[in-house]
Amino acid sequence: MAEKDATTTKKEFHCPYCDEEVQQAKLPWCQGCGIKLTYCPKCGQPAASELTMCPHCGAKLSPKETA
Repeated sequence: MAEKDATTTKKEFHCPYCDEEVQQAKLPWCQGCGIKLTYCPKCGQPAASELTMCPHCGAKLSPKETA
């Protein structure tokens, strides 16, 4: 049985609007639905642009952190 190598696992990011995987991290929009994304400065996950707190880690989001 083959085991997964922890060094080869890729961190996946998903659009908070359409749940499509964000293929290229840090783009200012989702490639699937075209909506503008905000990225958390602490964990790097995409978040809905109208949120003030990251739903993944709880960090404060501000308009300056939009990509």
